[in-house]
Amino acid sequence: MLTQIQQLEFDTLATLEEKFEYAKSMHALAKFEEGLSYFRILKTEYETIQQFDRVLDCLGWICQNLANLGRVKELYNYMPEYKSMCNEHGNELNQLKLNVYLAFISSSIGDEPSAISYYQDAITMAKKLNDTKRYLICLLNLQAVYILIKDFEHAYDVSIEVKQAFEKDPEIKTTMSEAAYYLNLMAIQLEWKQINTIEPLFEAFESIPAIDKHKREQMYYQCMKGRYFNELGHYSEAITELEAAFTFIIKTEEEPFLTMILENLITAHENTGNYQAALQYAKAFNKKLLDTQKKRVTNETIKVIKEIDLDSMKQLVYVDGLTSVPNRRHLEKFGAKLVEEACQTNQNMYCTIIDIDHFKSINDRFGHIVGDLAIQQLANVVSDVLPEDCLFARYAGDEFVILVPQQPNAEHYFQQLFSHITNFEFQTAEMCVRLTISMGVASLNDCEVKELLTLLDLADQALYQSKNTGRNLLSLYGND
Repeated sequence: MLTQIQQLEFDTLATLEEKFEYAKSMHALAKFEEGLSYFRILKTEYETIQQFDRVLDCLGWICQNLANLGRVKELYNYMPEYKSMCNEHGNELNQLKLNVYLAFISSSIGDEPSAISYYQDAITMAKKLNDTKRYLICLLNLQAVYILIKDFEHAYDVSIEVKQAFEKDPEIKTTMSEAAYYLNLMAIQLEWKQINTIEPLFEAFESIPAIDKHKREQMYYQCMKGRYFNELGHYSEAITELEAAFTFIIKTEEEPFLTMILENLITAHENTGNYQAALQYAKAFNKKLLDTQKKRVTNETIKVIKEIDLDSMKQLVYVDGLTSVPNRRHLEKFGAKLVEEACQTNQNMYCTIIDIDHFKSINDRFGHIVGDLAIQQLANVVSDVLPEDCLFARYAGDEFVILVPQQPNAEHYFQQLFSHITNFEFQTAEMCVRLTISMGVASLNDCEVKELLTLLDLADQALYQSKNTGRNLLSLYGND
């Protein structure tokens, strides 16, 4: 959750560009949730002023943060919009980033051949652009995929490329890239039983500047040392390293390291005669296999969807990434058609704008991450009560729009709708938050110019009346 100081720093910055740079700084601090929330806000604000180059940048950072958080489904949902924006407003660098995200998704759902192909394309593009940083990252990620599928020959070939890249340009070395290089090489040498080559790699890893501050990399290192000690028959030392790694990784359930740690812990405890501990880890291992099987079912579903070319999934360009409901682009395109059809058939139509009360104070008090949850929860609540013939879309920030066909008793209908939606609550890990909404409604019959923009403007005036009168209210345009 955002600290109050971080919250104030972001909200009080004077310009969007300052906020953009501040959101980028979250990445260097590994505060991916915060960065994700900030870039979602900025994306909406840049869309409002039609600064599409920055919208594209925000989409890229949203995808990067989702990748760092391992939230594959959400990342996948952003891909069609990102690809569409790349085609309309992007350049080769944006296409390079797109390939990296597609590779990450493919690897996460077990489609390693696609992941390899995307990383290879990205590496080619990075070379062309002389983007040594992304070239190195793609090499290391490609190597990790080869290790995952036990193609150690290709993985070792990539190690040589990484080493050459380090020698050619030492400036591209970071703590994490150097750690990844040595950890991947350890995995290859252990698999090949080249035990005599491992200790120099341990020494090189331990000499990486600031490596002690990187807990995740330290956990991987403990895993490798545990495997190494098992190979030597030093089972007590293996247990010490592996149990330290297990304590860390049990919180994240990362594959394939959790499975590897459990397998090696079972071996080590069996060889020391501690069968009770071996049985305990064997149960955890079996549970992990069952969980992996369940996860595989979900991933296979995503994989089937992914096999459809993104160009044939244009409808996903019209889906809001945060809430999974239609977005503003969808409303402006298809809502305008609905209004036009209603006019042609002399049917009335209603436009409702919904807004969370005191949303800024929610962000100020609880942080933008909780604010995102509030927006998601409101979208869920509204989606659950709306009939299929309504068009529901996220318009901007915490504002949603509903287009409702002609109703015989409109005032009663919207009063019922309002009572179902307001006073909703949602649970976070730390608190229960109860929220209210304000609603404004206008109809085509209220419009002099019968078009969507006019309808939205009148509904917005009715919403303002609800806000100005005291909030947690429904107002119909023209009613005092």
